[in-house]
Amino acid sequence: MKKLILLLAIFTGLAWFNTAQASHMAGGDIQYKYIGDSSGVANQYRIIVRLYRDVAGIGMPTSIPVYVCSSCYPTQTVTLPLTGGGPGSVAPTLFDCVDPTAPGTVTMEIYIYKGVVVLPGLCSDWKFAYSTCCRNFAVDNIVNAGSQAFYIEAKLNNFLGNNTSPFFVSEPVRAFCVGQLFNWKQSAIEPDNDSINYTIVAVRGNSSNCTFNNIGYSAGFTPQQPISTTPPQSLVINPSSGVISFKPSTVEIDVLAVVVEEYRFDSTYFQWVKIGESNRDMQITISPNCSQLAQQGVILDFNAPGIYPDPINGLPTVDYTCLDSSVVLQFAVKLDCSTISPDGTDFRLTAPDGQPIPVKSITAICDNNNETQQLTLKLHKPLAFNGYYFLYSKMGNDGNTLLNKCGFPMAEFDTIQLRVQGCFTTQMDIKNVTIVEDEHPRVQWLLDTVGTALSPFPKYLVDQYKIYRQDPGQPNYFLLYVINDYKNMQFDDKSLSWPDVDANKYSYKVEVVVNNTPAVLTRGVHSILLKSMVSPIGLPDTVDLFWNSYNGWPAASYTLELGTEASGVYNWAPHSHPISPANPTNDTTYLMRNEGLDPGKYAIRIRADYPGGAGPYISYSNWIKFEVYTPPVIPPPGSDTIMIPNVITPNNDGTNDLFTIANIMSWPTTRSVRIFNRWGHIVYENEMYDNNTPWDGTDKSGNKLADGTYFYSIEVVNQPVNKREVHTGTVTLMSGN
Repeated sequence: MKKLILLLAIFTGLAWFNTAQASHMAGGDIQYKYIGDSSGVANQYRIIVRLYRDVAGIGMPTSIPVYVCSSCYPTQTVTLPLTGGGPGSVAPTLFDCVDPTAPGTVTMEIYIYKGVVVLPGLCSDWKFAYSTCCRNFAVDNIVNAGSQAFYIEAKLNNFLGNNTSPFFVSEPVRAFCVGQLFNWKQSAIEPDNDSINYTIVAVRGNSSNCTFNNIGYSAGFTPQQPISTTPPQSLVINPSSGVISFKPSTVEIDVLAVVVEEYRFDSTYFQWVKIGESNRDMQITISPNCSQLAQQGVILDFNAPGIYPDPINGLPTVDYTCLDSSVVLQFAVKLDCSTISPDGTDFRLTAPDGQPIPVKSITAICDNNNETQQLTLKLHKPLAFNGYYFLYSKMGNDGNTLLNKCGFPMAEFDTIQLRVQGCFTTQMDIKNVTIVEDEHPRVQWLLDTVGTALSPFPKYLVDQYKIYRQDPGQPNYFLLYVINDYKNMQFDDKSLSWPDVDANKYSYKVEVVVNNTPAVLTRGVHSILLKSMVSPIGLPDTVDLFWNSYNGWPAASYTLELGTEASGVYNWAPHSHPISPANPTNDTTYLMRNEGLDPGKYAIRIRADYPGGAGPYISYSNWIKFEVYTPPVIPPPGSDTIMIPNVITPNNDGTNDLFTIANIMSWPTTRSVRIFNRWGHIVYENEMYDNNTPWDGTDKSGNKLADGTYFYSIEVVNQPVNKREVHTGTVTLMSGN
């Protein structure tokens, strides 16, 4: 229909020709800046007008008039010279989404005019206005488009002081395409820190000066719904951010206007007062299709430095070096910043072994149009392994995948490949397993690196250490404990205690997890178990000792250490005896001689060292404790001669159920009775033994003891007659259970 009208109009004469040639205004905005402080001239303002010209119309002048009006003073006319833009200065974002050769697409140029005005005084309704003729006759959403004038204005209320208006900084002209969701930002900055509010208003026409009329809209359009959309009447503007959201439904050319109002708090009257306003008028084109590049969605820019297709799998690839902790992505078409999830959930990164690596955050430097060409992904931990990492797009916590500025998404699970080189070879070794004070095992390990990169290994990359233990008679290791402190390379296994380490050896492995990836599982190293059939009381002159070979390091050297108890503390020294064989070096048996030991408490243990004793670690075995007593004096026969049973059978049959010591009650000062297990640990003790409550075969906590042979030490004292006896021996416990 428009082509038919155009053919008919060719013959209507010169008046139509002049109107068509004047149809050039495609958008513009007007704002002002207070410069009186810098110029020294009170009430001096710079006026800035930015106009967009449809190149099909007549050329723009080298200067334009702007009217300065108010109800307080006569109208002034200020001439603004052309200071920027001009012929050939095509709007930079115009064709980001559409093909400039597509039917109906309009090319627009930018023209910038600036000038200065001095206001004669204060007034609440200053206006800075510009108008011209005419609009593009092809505009669809207003009536008689080709004969309608173009009008923009800015307002100032300087009763509350000097002011600079909000400045539009985003581009006002764009070409859109049918069927895509757009978030078109009308960015304005407010240098005075006042509050601003965005509103869509009717486009305006004018005959002269600072008066305007609202232009009538074609059927189906309104000032607030100036574009045909899907669903109908669904265009919205965010009053705080200025983002206009809409999905065009029809090929058309439309005009719309936006006002950004500025409010300042009046501390005298405690209310917000409007002090300024800027106006923008825009012509936009809705094309049938977006460009092929835009339709590809969010894709990497293969022309950006460092981005290339992998020659084998074709995936877009970026090279990174070890310990890079940020991933920078450059895109072919700018992204819509409102679709970026700052928490990083728009992407998922997996390591070469498939383990996920969290993305901590996404940052983008968004331009004035709320668009960006580049994203920076901050990782929780740096890239620490050689190989290919895969960065997948996904739906973020904001409910969408990334959209480019033309409304096309990044397909979920699209993959970007990160090729990482120059990383470390992680090395970790378990260095020692030792028994601490005859109580529990301690595991020690060392983390370092070999290979080609930095040294020592950056331990902050470690997520955790996993401790595994193999128990006696079990074929497999099980996960015992997890350490999350990378600086801690030692673990005390307090799930075991002295009965455990006195009876068995335990083997350990340690695994390091780097960047959520299990990196190294060490070899297994076991504790040293020292054994002997020696009685912990009344140690014979020679004792056969034996222990398991220690595998913490090759060819360990061993030393038998003798501990002498003093005030509850054992003082250790290598065992020696004039006629004893030399201390072992790499044997696991030893014949111990102990004639001549003074009465007291003792313990023996094995110490394992690196060959030659040069290593930084020492492994100790469990302890075997014993006592040496002064030989007892045999008392003369009498009523105080105690008789000690050598067996008890606590089965409640009335015979030998209790450890009843005949005549012990005749010793008034001390009746000390201690019962030991075969490892020398006290299971029962009583300093004033009483046959009324004798030992019944239970331990200190009242738990039944296992059947077997136990050792006793009995000391009785009769202080009034200066008499003391010590008795040692064995008693067999047989409960029959």
